[in-house]
Amino acid sequence: MYKVSVIIPIYKVEKHIEKCVRSLFEQTLKEVEYIFVDDASPDRSIDILKQIMLEYPERAKNSKIIYHTINKGPAQARNFGLAEAIGECIIYCDSDDWMEHTMLEDMYRVIQEQKVDIVTCDFRMVYNDHYVDYHTIDWSEDKIASLCNYIAYGWTVLWNILVKRDIYVQNKLKFFESDSAYCEDFNLSVKVLFHAGKVVHLSKILYNYNQMNVGSIMRSLNKKKMHDEQVMYLDVTNYFKLQGVYPLYEKQLCWRILKSTQEWVLSTSTYNQFLSFYPDCHQYICSCPFINTKLKIMMWCLVHHLSLISRFMLVLRFLKHGKIK
Repeated sequence: MYKVSVIIPIYKVEKHIEKCVRSLFEQTLKEVEYIFVDDASPDRSIDILKQIMLEYPERAKNSKIIYHTINKGPAQARNFGLAEAIGECIIYCDSDDWMEHTMLEDMYRVIQEQKVDIVTCDFRMVYNDHYVDYHTIDWSEDKIASLCNYIAYGWTVLWNILVKRDIYVQNKLKFFESDSAYCEDFNLSVKVLFHAGKVVHLSKILYNYNQMNVGSIMRSLNKKKMHDEQVMYLDVTNYFKLQGVYPLYEKQLCWRILKSTQEWVLSTSTYNQFLSFYPDCHQYICSCPFINTKLKIMMWCLVHHLSLISRFMLVLRFLKHGKIK
């Protein structure tokens, strides 16, 4: 019945949800299922959603609202939506972002015409007074090389990826549920892309990523980010080991792990944590694209028992920035 199911978790977005929902209901593709998951939002988000649904009765017929009595977090909210979805393809949308009106039709057409499992598109980061366009990676017939490039790419999200639902069902894929709310898209998108037969990149900006919502997870990163990254990266690493393919992606996954441990190098009190946390990644310090040269030097010195040099570099940092840990 539905060509695409869109899953939209809702929590504290009353200032932004109207634009999001209108962009969804005004899609040029008609056969769309909308699954809104109210993650116990304490504001007027759901009231606004219901008001807009009255303006689009045909879309409202194909919409479902799932209610949580307590806040469960974005991973569980999305998993509840995924379990309910019956469309041929699945895509996610954050409730403070919005789609271009032809996004679903353009991407679904690629799925059909090129007979692929997944199609990705480009996106735009929208700020108060400007925007920045991002062109995601191209996918070649060399699936391993392409997935390596994806793991090493800065933007690994799910709202610009249209996936045939069979990929989720046949491989029993869903969001990793934990207290970690950051990098959950990376965790699932890498697994989904690994299991896909053919992936195509549609070089067209179709998604608008809202950078004006100061309450979003991506705009309120703190020390917990480092822990969340580590949980998600290690889970993907273990998943690939179980699949017997870890050596093919080891370097890129180790780059990610190194990225998540770089804060430990900036304090003598966490040197041992850095050294003991997944030491297999230390061989990739020099090639890691996520870390600047100074941190690479400090990491390399710690690994090679030259901690005095790392400490000296911390002193220089203190003299420059006025603080040291």
